[in-house]
Parts: sequence; C-alpha cells; structure tokens
Amino acid sequence: MNISIERARALVPLVAERARATEAARRVPVETVAEYHRSGILRALQPRRFGGAQAGFDVFSQIVEILAEGCSASAWVYAVLGEHQWILACMQERAQEDVWGSDPNAVASSSLAPRNTGVPVDGGWRVSGKFPFSSGCDHAQWTILGVRAEDAAGNKPTRYMLVPMAEIEILDDWHVLGLRGTGSKTLVLNDVFVPAHRTVLLKDLLEGTTPGALIHPDYPLLRAPRGFLVPFSLPPVMFSLARRALAMVPISLRSRLSRGTRDLAESEVVQMQLSEAGAEIDLACLILHTRRAESMALLESGQLVTLENGMRNRRDVSFAAELVSKGVARLAELAGTRIVHDSDPLQPILRDVQTIATHAVVLRPLNYVPYGRAMLGLPPVLGEA
Repeated sequence: MNISIERARALVPLVAERARATEAARRVPVETVAEYHRSGILRALQPRRFGGAQAGFDVFSQIVEILAEGCSASAWVYAVLGEHQWILACMQERAQEDVWGSDPNAVASSSLAPRNTGVPVDGGWRVSGKFPFSSGCDHAQWTILGVRAEDAAGNKPTRYMLVPMAEIEILDDWHVLGLRGTGSKTLVLNDVFVPAHRTVLLKDLLEGTTPGALIHPDYPLLRAPRGFLVPFSLPPVMFSLARRALAMVPISLRSRLSRGTRDLAESEVVQMQLSEAGAEIDLACLILHTRRAESMALLESGQLVTLENGMRNRRDVSFAAELVSKGVARLAELAGTRIVHDSDPLQPILRDVQTIATHAVVLRPLNYVPYGRAMLGLPPVLGEA
C-alpha cells in the first residue's frame, strides 16, 4: 500500500468543515473516520504482512500535522489510532492475527498509564477498573491498556494489554477544556480475562526488543525504542495549531483600532510582541522538524538507537512545546477581549494548546529529568511512554 501526504491534505477541507460540529458532539464523526479508512492513512504504520503501508514514522507524523490544519480533534484521534498500529505490530504474532486476521482495517484506542493491577490467572491476567483518556474509543475495535501485571513472585511490571472493545463499557465522561472533539472517554473493565499472548512488556517497548521486531524483520520501526519516536506522534497537533494562530492574528490586527483611535498595527509594543510570538513558534517547529528528520535518518541507517537518543528527543520536543505555549499565549493577549467569545476562531486553538500542554509527552519534569540524569552519568529510570 502506498501512503501519500497528498491523501491527507485532500482531507483537510473536509475535517475543517466539521470542526465545530466535532467539538459540539465531543467525538470525531463516523464520516471522518470512514474517510481515514478509505484513504488508507490509518494503515500507515501497519506492517505490509497485514496489508499496511509500513511507512516511515516521519510520514505518519506529517499526516498528523496536516490534518491539524483543519481540525485538531480529528488529527489527535488519527494520531492515536494510527500510532497504535505500531504497538500492535510489536506484539506476539498470535495477537496480531487476533486483531488483523479477520479485519485488516481494525484499529485500537488506548489508556496507557498503568492505573490498575492485573491479577494473575492460568494463561494470563484478569483486569478490573477504570482507564481514562481513551481518545477515539468510539471508533476502535480494540484497546491497549497499561496494566501493572502481577506475577507469581509478586512483581508488577507494566504490560500493555490488548482487549476487545466488545468486552468494555465506555463511560461518557468527556466534558473538558480543550480537545473536546476527541471523545477521550473512560473505559471500564469488570473482571476481563486478558490472555498472555495479547500483552507486551512496556520495558521491551522502551528498549525496542519486542516480539514484533522478529516477526517483521524488514520493518525498522519495530526496533526503535518507543520513547525515541513517540514525541513526533501527538505533539505535532499542538505545533500545527500554533501555526494557524500565527497566521490568523496578524490579519486581524491590521484593521483594528486601540480604543477606537489608534491603529494597533502602528504600535511598537504590538509589533514587538507579535515578532516574539513568531520567533517562538517558528523555532519550536524548526526543533520538531529537525529532530524528526534526524531520528528517521538514524533509524534507517541501521545504527544503534540508544535510550539517550530517545531522552533527547523527548527533552527537545518538550522544550519546543513550551515555546509553542508561550507564543500562542502572546497571540491570545494581542487578540484582546474578543477571544472570550465562543465564536472567536482563536479561542478553541488556545484551549486545545493549553490542554495538550498537560500531556505527559510534553510535560517538562517528565522529559527534562531523564536527560539530566544521563548528563550526570546516572542510570536511566524507565518511565511510561
């Protein structure tokens, strides 16, 4: 299958037209997901063996950025469902057959932070509890859950567990500040059995030593430590939103008057603040794009990808996300009181950027500290991805 950036770009006007309806419905429309399937973009990271494109992660990441030009929620849900094809491909062969054997178009949502403990039983684990923030769960056939998987010795290593959506209750609790259209609801499990073959150790994902690397030896992505590329999955939505805001605000300022008397465009304060916002957002995008290109070149070269490579990517994308937040905040300040109106096009951008800034993939402490440890010669502490 050939995945092209042009297919994603053709969808931008369609998702943009539905953006407000998507936010109001608190979920991506079925029509949008159907178009993702028809275009093939949801299979970008799926292995060729199951009919996927087996594309580079840079192609997938660029698609996320492009879709966010039209609708942030639609891009976010695409990023989640599309990127999870990578996790599925890392699992045991039998698990991949369970998902794609009868339905090559199947996708998975997730709730990856390990909030609950699996009880060991013969052949696997039984899992109960609530798993929040499952973006796009209404459109998924499966979900991937982070679970502390207790073993006979009492250890509880985190495993990602694959569960059919048919065995899960979806709790409609997604009433939030931003990314309202992602439908990131809570999943509820009541004593669900998860067979061992439908699990993968988080440690193996973080080190790039999963079963899938042996099943698909011609797919370099499956040998990549998860933390090395995951910063290029969801964060591009934030960066694309910032570019939209940067294009929008100067146009509105050109025709505005301060207290009805002075052209705002003639104010040096406005000029200075606008330029600073542009520098912050442009630099942030440069960091994202440079690190993404360098990472793909390293992966495709066949050279060893280290944990430190991943730590640096997470540090730098987190730093760039901080620049984005500052730049968008400056633009919102320049926009003035009009942004308080729900009809103002800048308001949802500001809300979405503020919401994305709370995600673990860009949080400063989670992403700065590991690299700082490495700089000091301290051993890594493997966290969640």
